[in-house]
Amino acid sequence: MGRAFDERQQDRSTEPLPQSTQLLRLLVRAVDALAGDFDVIELCQQLLETCIEVTDAADAGILLADQRGELHVLASTTEAPQLLELLHFEGPGLRAYRSKSPATVPDLRDAQDLWPDFAPAALAAGYRCAYAVPLRLHRDSIGALTILAAPTAVLGHLGLRIGQILADIAAIGIAHHVLLAQGATIHAQLPTALHTRIAIEQAKGVLAEHGSRDVDLAFQLMRAHARATGRRLTDIAADIVEGRVDLRAEATD
Repeated sequence: MGRAFDERQQDRSTEPLPQSTQLLRLLVRAVDALAGDFDVIELCQQLLETCIEVTDAADAGILLADQRGELHVLASTTEAPQLLELLHFEGPGLRAYRSKSPATVPDLRDAQDLWPDFAPAALAAGYRCAYAVPLRLHRDSIGALTILAAPTAVLGHLGLRIGQILADIAAIGIAHHVLLAQGATIHAQLPTALHTRIAIEQAKGVLAEHGSRDVDLAFQLMRAHARATGRRLTDIAADIVEGRVDLRAEATD
């Protein structure tokens, strides 16, 4: 890891851009890629490159689960066998995938009993801490993004949040790639989206009619209730239409 990482660091001839600018550029590239005929591996590689740039990590890898729940390396910052072997060991990536929540190891020396293969190998490769976040897709997890750093405790709350954003983009890209490979067309799914919108329109009408307010206020009330309860807007709309949720009193405030 050390020499390859040092060489990559020396190749950076310009000052790093602020995190917000780097992330914005990545998001633009990701959206552009998803809208066209994109290469899922290249997208993941760009996500990893951005990850180590904005978090100052040394290396990172994206792990994808198979049908049996076993993780496999989909992309990594280098193709060095040492890194690829390390990512396959049971470690924070597997924990993040199974728990669907971040796994943090600020000091790998404290994790040698927990992960007897991963932690010693990571320390021997020059890493001192490791973090992992799940690849979230709806309420499921399809893999993990593992981040490795040389100094201990290099990632804080912001670093983990950035890592999760990048992992989520990877999950969306992978899902899109799978749908394309299966021959699914967006046109076949449009009626479902339109049906969802019909339910929202009906719920807006219920609220607006009772409160004698405009439909925009009704829609904002629905959104606020969805955010407050952690539920989907479409589910809230269906409940309003069916009488299971009553926001009409709020519509008169």
